[in-house]
Amino acid sequence: MKLLTLLVGIALLAACVPRAVAQPFATGLNQPRGMVFDDAGNLFVAEAGAAAIGASSGRVMRISPHGDLSVAVDGLPFTHLPDHGDVGAADLAMLGGTLYVLTGEGHAALSRSVLRVLPDRSVQPVASLLSFAAAGLSTDLIGSGLVASNPYAIAAAPDGRALYVADGASGRVLRVTLDGKISGFAELPHMPPLTGLAFGSDGRLYFADFSALPHAPGSGAIWAANRSGKLTPVATGLTMPIDVSFDGAGSMYVLEFSDGRRPAQPYAAGLGRLLRIELDGARTVVLDQLNYPTAMVFSHAGDLYIAVNGAFSAPGQGAILKIACRALGAPDPCPR
Repeated sequence: MKLLTLLVGIALLAACVPRAVAQPFATGLNQPRGMVFDDAGNLFVAEAGAAAIGASSGRVMRISPHGDLSVAVDGLPFTHLPDHGDVGAADLAMLGGTLYVLTGEGHAALSRSVLRVLPDRSVQPVASLLSFAAAGLSTDLIGSGLVASNPYAIAAAPDGRALYVADGASGRVLRVTLDGKISGFAELPHMPPLTGLAFGSDGRLYFADFSALPHAPGSGAIWAANRSGKLTPVATGLTMPIDVSFDGAGSMYVLEFSDGRRPAQPYAAGLGRLLRIELDGARTVVLDQLNYPTAMVFSHAGDLYIAVNGAFSAPGQGAILKIACRALGAPDPCPR
């Protein structure tokens, strides 16, 4: 029965994307979210977890370059929010050869935190984003805590001195030093939910404005913040952008959770898509009909990996899709 379920899941994934462009790289995951590569080419994937597994079902999986899976970190917090989906391990960053885990909103002690993974696979708290939000007297938007704090994405600064976190509940990007000090870096008015973020080759930090409820088509955007946190909109008219990244040629890729074709059902399955936005602003739909995409990451070779079934999905339905660098269709995207 388990084998049949896996085969059906792979068939459904293959039907959602052009076969010549993307292929399943890993399957059987539990709501995969953010990803990061190490220098050896291993892909680490944050799994939010699943209600059917339990309150400590969040974990980090290691996937070798050949697709072999192993558990890198286990027992991370998971919380089921009936009206808003599941939260747990949200994203990962690699800095100085050390893996860092970001956890989202939840009830457990390690929720809403930046954690450092130690050599014995245990985790060490680095910073409590909940405590920082509480000190600022934020108000709760989601209903599972006392303050508005739901970290979604983390990125390592190019200079290796800090981590940057997009808070999905407060409209803020935070700077976290390696000794745990937190400060506000950039903030959008009206507290829109923020999702993925990435540094561009120009040194600016780009992040996604997922858009406030009801996520009207075209109401999302990508913003860029310079070193001082000054904000500039760089791509507007997007629908539920959930991640942003850049290829080797500097072209921007935006992952949309929904393409906006069904405004009355913004969380319907199969509506995700991947866009490429050129330096001149031209847009190309690279992939569509993605099922609940939650994150993407480029490998050192320029291949693109996308987490799908990363939300609203049963245990084992999550997967990672791989798009070979040459199949992306962009001019000169691959490292030489």
